Amino acid sequence: MTNEPAIPAQLGRPERMWERAVVLVLIAVTRTARPAFRLTGRELSCSHSNGGWTLTLEPEGKALFYGQDVDCSDTTYRGDKPVDLLATAPHWLPADRLRELNDSYELGYLYWWEEGRWGRAPYPDFVADDGLVASCDGYAGIFDDHYLADSFADAGYRDREAAARFVARVEAGTVNESAVKDLMDSATEPGPLPRESRLPSALEWAARLGVAERIGAART
Repeated sequence: MTNEPAIPAQLGRPERMWERAVVLVLIAVTRTARPAFRLTGRELSCSHSNGGWTLTLEPEGKALFYGQDVDCSDTTYRGDKPVDLLATAPHWLPADRLRELNDSYELGYLYWWEEGRWGRAPYPDFVADDGLVASCDGYAGIFDDHYLADSFADAGYRDREAAARFVARVEAGTVNESAVKDLMDSATEPGPLPRESRLPSALEWAARLGVAERIGAART
């Protein structure tokens, strides 16, 4: 067992990861009406064919980041049973739900944020990869601004200035119809669905994510 669990360099401050994740959601919903995301309160999840990830912002500045990649999470299938990812978990985690995922071979990694840093349970020596990076394949923009720029480009938004304007709107919590249209107009190719069906979905998600312009605020 590793006494001092190593934390992946990709993990940054959870509030910044949340901002990037919100941008990823809004990129997706401006291109398709059926994004791979689910939002419940301050818990945002992304699911894909090989697994997925969940980021949760908790009270008092705490946070959770957990998920799995079915091919790369050594913690799940390499041993006789799943690694106990809650072995040293703090009491404030939703232990029952996470324990069920862990025991059901559906949890490849679990990181918690408190007192200004990430922590996790120790891993056995046979764990070379817990699947964190692979589970975010296609959504690596949650980790890094460079990858976030790639996410815009991959979606057909290759105008960096338009992308920067949209990110600024998200950070300021002023996403409105004009901001969404500005991003959609910058696309180098048309989306798979009519713009009329994508715009309402994007605005609805912006409101649910708490980054929509408030009624009565100045519009630009």
